[in-house]
Amino acid sequence: MAGGRYLDIELPKSYTDVKIGSSIACNGICLTVLSFAPNSFTVQVMDETLRKSTAQSWKIGDMLNLEQALMIGDRLDGHWVMGHVDRAVKFLRREQRGATSYYHFELHQQDRALMIPQGSIAINGVSLTVASLASREFSVALILHTNENSNLPLLKNGALVNLEYDALGKYILRKDL
Repeated sequence: MAGGRYLDIELPKSYTDVKIGSSIACNGICLTVLSFAPNSFTVQVMDETLRKSTAQSWKIGDMLNLEQALMIGDRLDGHWVMGHVDRAVKFLRREQRGATSYYHFELHQQDRALMIPQGSIAINGVSLTVASLASREFSVALILHTNENSNLPLLKNGALVNLEYDALGKYILRKDL
């Protein structure tokens, strides 16, 4: 379809203030509500977003991480996540060390400069801290709350996830400013 794809997404009961024009991050992709019903909302995913994210593979029944836009005056927990996905990468494996779950993801060489140990990364819209950084992969450690309240535990090896690198790091790396 030219111009992208229209999707209907189940509306969480707690989202009581959704209106046309609201921004809702869906697996880390900032999307605009075009219409809504009591139990769902409709968004359009543009071709560019389909090319660089996992949105092209979403199907009925998939669980998406949803987050409404930050309101001025709200507490900022985590890092600034804009909903502007940089790329989709592969989930490599899950590793359990004691009570902590480590999730390993591929790292594209050209993106390595955007990451630092203990730096910030958003995976499917979830703000996380980089636990380890190697030449071809990185890992994050998930706390129990994230395991219980995101779709990350549903990942299978080889599944694609949306990455958003820390905005501050992207601005610092700009050479032409």
